[in-house]
Amino acid sequence: MVATSEVERKVSSCLAITDKRLWLMFSVLILAWVVVYQDALRAMETIWSTSDTFAHGYFILPISLWLIWRDKENFLQSRVKPSLLALPLLVASLFVWLFAYSADINVLGQLSAVTSLVLLIWLVIGNKLAWRYKFPLMYLFFAVPMGENLIPLLQDVTAWFTVFFLKLNGIPVYVDGLYIQIPTGMFEVAVACSGIRYLIASVAVGTLFSYLTYDKTYKKILFVIFALTLPILANGIRAYGIVAIAYYSDMKYATGADHLIYGWLFFGLVIMLMFWIGGFFADKVQVTKRSDRKLLGAAAQVNVSKHTLIPLLSLPLLMLTFFVLKSIPSVNLKEHNITAEATSSWGINFEDAYEKAYQRNEQGIEVFQAIYGNKQNKGELIVWQNVTHDYDRWTIVDKKQLVLNNKPVMLVHLRTIDGQPRSYLYQYKVGDFYTVSDNQAKLMQAWNSLSRQSDFSEMRAISLAGVSDLTKVESDLVQAFNQYEFKGEMSE
Repeated sequence: MVATSEVERKVSSCLAITDKRLWLMFSVLILAWVVVYQDALRAMETIWSTSDTFAHGYFILPISLWLIWRDKENFLQSRVKPSLLALPLLVASLFVWLFAYSADINVLGQLSAVTSLVLLIWLVIGNKLAWRYKFPLMYLFFAVPMGENLIPLLQDVTAWFTVFFLKLNGIPVYVDGLYIQIPTGMFEVAVACSGIRYLIASVAVGTLFSYLTYDKTYKKILFVIFALTLPILANGIRAYGIVAIAYYSDMKYATGADHLIYGWLFFGLVIMLMFWIGGFFADKVQVTKRSDRKLLGAAAQVNVSKHTLIPLLSLPLLMLTFFVLKSIPSVNLKEHNITAEATSSWGINFEDAYEKAYQRNEQGIEVFQAIYGNKQNKGELIVWQNVTHDYDRWTIVDKKQLVLNNKPVMLVHLRTIDGQPRSYLYQYKVGDFYTVSDNQAKLMQAWNSLSRQSDFSEMRAISLAGVSDLTKVESDLVQAFNQYEFKGEMSE
């Protein structure tokens, strides 16, 4: 009798999950979260709608909600006890959003958005329920479009597998970077051949499969590792198959759009194989213990104020973050700010610049400069669309970092598939800071915006074509870079 009374006392001190006041408070917090993260959420949806690699992002939230609802028998009987543990983590996540917003680091801002959503839910429902539904909450992170930084590594791995299987099959092959040459033709392991979309989709689907199929933690971990490694191996076999088919068909098949169709069909078979193998080790379905409805329904009136106070502490934090965001200066990109479209012969492309310039002198030296606001209403300096050369046309032969006048520059040597050489130097200038690192440029953009040191950044590049002697072209480019007077920082 004493034990039962103690349980009833603990239950009565918690708020029912079905209480309308709880959902009203939660709705207010979610609305505030949407207002604070509206830019990150719009950017995330834009990527979902324009990239096949991340189109699965539309399904992540519905899947997470379904995973919770499939446990509705326990969920609807639950009682919540808000936890303060999530509050300091929410403060850190909001600070990350301020930093990401000031430097236009989209993926970091989107990670912060999902993290803050998870922390707000944890704050409201408390430790016990948050732990019970930890997988549906963590699964939300698959909505963040990230992973494209793995593309160069995956291209190298795909090229290695392709060459390995070709040699194993006795097909003569010569490899030069990402170019693979066989007697009947030449192939390039392009970005689309890296298998990034297969990898991301496989991990997202494989993680869900492991959660639904296995109870033992070690099985879940092993299957996720399997879902991570299988598409990499399968993509290598797929690339080998394309080259082998082209070789044996004298380049009649698997060289055009048909090899993309072949790729998706192959990936579908790989996913089916993954599920088939994983099914052999599935754990037996266990009946989930249900809560005692009678006991939960007998709870007395709850003092709601103490249960709403802790979650509502996050509301002023969200409002403060919103006002700080609005105070960060933004450069308005207007039509009259932009010069005529600057198009280079080596494919350097920086879109939506505040100002852009391109010149070519009599010696064939080409100079490119793009100026950006650290925070613009449209476009940014460091973004995946902006490239220092056309990656579809050129392959990097060599690259190294140099120091000119105590400032770093990056020297890149390129070559086309038919052997035409091209080299260029480039650097970023953020205020008074010079770097060749995208990450450092982003960090300094955020620091300059928040500290109000400078509102503008630059990309500077000089290129020369037709010189095969790497020593000579380096000397010519260094001399030209030192002599050229780049346009100074803009003022809005």
